[in-house]
Amino acid sequence: MTRWPNTRTLACWIAVGLLSPVGLHSQTGGSTPYRDHAALLSAVDGLRRAHPRLIEVSTIATSPGGRAVPAIRLGAGATVDSRPALLIVANAHGPHLLGSAIALGALEHLASGYGSDTAITALLDRTTLYVVPRLNPDAAEALFGTPRWERRTNGAPDDADHDGATDEDGPLDLNGDGFITVMRIADPAGEWRPDSLEPRLMRRADAAKGETGGWSVRTESRDQDGDGVALEDGPGGTDINLNFPHDYPWFRAGAGLHPVSSPEARGLAEFVVAHPNIAAAYVLGPQDNLMSPWKHRAGSGGGAPEGTSQGGPYTSVLSADEAWFGEVSTRFKRITGLTGTPPAEALGGDVLTWLYYHMGRFAFGSRGWWIPDTPPPSDSTARGAGAARAAGGVGGAGGAGGAGGTPSPDPMIQERKTVAWLDAHDPTAVLPKTPIQHPDFPGQLVEVGGMRPGATLNPPAPFADSAVTQHTRFITELAGMLPQVAWRDARAESLGRNAWRITAQVANTGFLPTRAAIGERARWPRQIKVSLTGNGLEVAGGRAIQLLGTIPGSGRSEELSWVVTGASGTTVTLRAESPVAGTAVTTLTLR
Repeated sequence: MTRWPNTRTLACWIAVGLLSPVGLHSQTGGSTPYRDHAALLSAVDGLRRAHPRLIEVSTIATSPGGRAVPAIRLGAGATVDSRPALLIVANAHGPHLLGSAIALGALEHLASGYGSDTAITALLDRTTLYVVPRLNPDAAEALFGTPRWERRTNGAPDDADHDGATDEDGPLDLNGDGFITVMRIADPAGEWRPDSLEPRLMRRADAAKGETGGWSVRTESRDQDGDGVALEDGPGGTDINLNFPHDYPWFRAGAGLHPVSSPEARGLAEFVVAHPNIAAAYVLGPQDNLMSPWKHRAGSGGGAPEGTSQGGPYTSVLSADEAWFGEVSTRFKRITGLTGTPPAEALGGDVLTWLYYHMGRFAFGSRGWWIPDTPPPSDSTARGAGAARAAGGVGGAGGAGGAGGTPSPDPMIQERKTVAWLDAHDPTAVLPKTPIQHPDFPGQLVEVGGMRPGATLNPPAPFADSAVTQHTRFITELAGMLPQVAWRDARAESLGRNAWRITAQVANTGFLPTRAAIGERARWPRQIKVSLTGNGLEVAGGRAIQLLGTIPGSGRSEELSWVVTGASGTTVTLRAESPVAGTAVTTLTLR
């Protein structure tokens, strides 16, 4: 009998039983905002042509599949690349097309509002947005091909089973419905069984409760290279959202040869380094720190004296940054109206943590949309709704077994909610199980079916449009939170004999600090540079050029003082500049 690898990808598919993670066709009317690669590039070019004074497009990488990875710059004026900027990165996780839709929707809204909307005009006059709408185009394209499936890796050939051939044994559409879902195989030794409340779902049998399985669950495929193992060498090489340096998952399938080994990850890394004015980032993908903001955990790495390597890498945010993540989370929930706890993938090798821990920027992440939380019905209510789809496929009381008779949590509640929501809003999202003759399992019952690839990540059109609107509002506000240096209360006091005391305050009129605490520790981005100049001016006390530490936001300031000598009437220029907080210049006359 063919052996099937217990890979991480397979485990993710099995986790929802016969439901393999969405399709793109909306069953609720209207066209979806999801674009294949050609349509995405066309949309980007259309924005550039419609707003040539605001938008510039560059290519930061070309994928192994030959697809360009565009980066869009949005901003007005001549100082676009030298003022505070927000970076938006979407679709590093290949199947997450909603991220691209949100990124392009926000771009279109802001560009179209310039000149007619006072707030947007002011924002784009002082702030820049850099947008990478699709970092993993090879993987995203798998949701537009035939068959459709959820692919995470780019198009780099990979000999995963070390047999001298590449990409020869991947998923296969066995029932000819145009989708890669999953199959269940009648197997006396199998550990899976249909869920009692929602038979379309499979769950692992609990031996401690005397439950038997009777089924095995596999990704839809067969042993295509005749080596006795199936699915051991599917198409593609590197998962871009596992290919970044922080907490890099060495030797994990899809992580790549080494950090930033993929052209897509390297292209983004080079782009960030080349744009030191990036003050904060918004990452649309499977990692979230807005509904559940990151917390500081004492002793979680980096505990050694500064300048040593003892203590290991940081694995939680610095304590000084925790409050900022918490407040931005509060604003995100208020602005978007989103509730609940979205499913989130573990961190490690992903874009979000790399931008914070390695690049020293405040980095915020959201999945964008998820199945809304709804209270599950009671067990009796669910069972009374019928065997085929109990209570619409949601809920179910937890089984007994806790201490003192307390019911233990029911692990299938969320999966039932997912099926019920799709039944109500995208009725053909869950494909029926169909029996097939499988060459690897002769004489055994094999059924194929499940969720269309993409349905739990990319909602139908009305919900996608709503998500675009919600996140565009947040992106607009987040861009307005960036730090901004300004001079305040600059004055000169005569000390006699052409001597003067100059005092002034350098303020941060933005909301976010001029650097995150992690940026201070990493010494990146650079500090605020302050200079004092004037013809014939000599500095007798203080420094003509100096660097300032972090200035908190919301108008906090740091006062500076100099003693200078110079003739009455001399013009003194004070300049404060920061890659992430902009430049402020003020002048005063000695008199």
